[in-house]
Amino acid sequence: MGIPSRDQSYFPNLPWYLSFVDESGHSADPNRNCLCLAGLIAAEDAWRVCDVDWRTACEDEGLTEPFHMMQLSSLKGQFKAWSEERRQGLLGKLVGAIRKARAIPIGSVVMLRGPDSLSEGVQRHYRDAHFIAFQTLTYNIAVAANMMDPFGKGPGPATMVYAHHPEHSNGLASTQKLWHALRESNRIVALFMHSYVSDTPKDCTPLQAADLWAYELGHHFERIRPLAKKPRWPFRQFVAMGLNYNFTHDFISYHGANGLSGLGKMSRVQRLGEIDLCKPGFVGLHPAEARKLDLALRKSAAAVSNMEDRASQ
Repeated sequence: MGIPSRDQSYFPNLPWYLSFVDESGHSADPNRNCLCLAGLIAAEDAWRVCDVDWRTACEDEGLTEPFHMMQLSSLKGQFKAWSEERRQGLLGKLVGAIRKARAIPIGSVVMLRGPDSLSEGVQRHYRDAHFIAFQTLTYNIAVAANMMDPFGKGPGPATMVYAHHPEHSNGLASTQKLWHALRESNRIVALFMHSYVSDTPKDCTPLQAADLWAYELGHHFERIRPLAKKPRWPFRQFVAMGLNYNFTHDFISYHGANGLSGLGKMSRVQRLGEIDLCKPGFVGLHPAEARKLDLALRKSAAAVSNMEDRASQ
């Protein structure tokens, strides 16, 4: 299908936005501790320019299959035998295309296993963790498009395109039905949730961009943050695009042992605390309390260090 065309009958005088969403991880995978949904939202005309830039970058490198960040990161599939310089070159072009589109990344993370995982009771309440992530992500996409004006064009309706996953896109318990339920239950953003679309990265290039963001989000919370390692270059670019306290929505929503927290203005206002992107929090503590404890420990360590310095003089 490709990039959806505008519905000229729906708020024709308002700007039109498109969001593209993909998934990283699966709740049935015992080797994964988290599941992530990642979305990119931008103006319709910006996506059409991004589509050309993306296809050109891939064609210039001789790609014959849809881009998948997992393959590029591990240099497998069509990227086998690529040099690191070539890998970084393509990645730079693709991230550059997303930045040029002024796309806003939004993420939703659900901790399935490990010390900061959601309780079994909460997980049993939902058919799949995918649906937990889906609700907060979709809501924040709608808020990003319409509550404030991060795009400089004013509020407007959004067509929301989700990567087709048969286990979530079909049947009675589908993301499409959940999308419409969200639209019905939240009148504040309902007018701007124009339509639900399901497509594949092969037919819809912007879903390949969402795949890149989904991989980086999932890799960060699965591998980087638990070990307090330095964030990867692509992830830092998405943080620069998405973390802005002038935006009403949350950049990242985080479902963990202490419930829902996040990173963004909504978390600051409604939930008092935020997740820390660069290091794991203290298990069992609200993020705000974890930061207080971290600060207290730093001060204590500094005091001990000063005492030792004076004693050695």
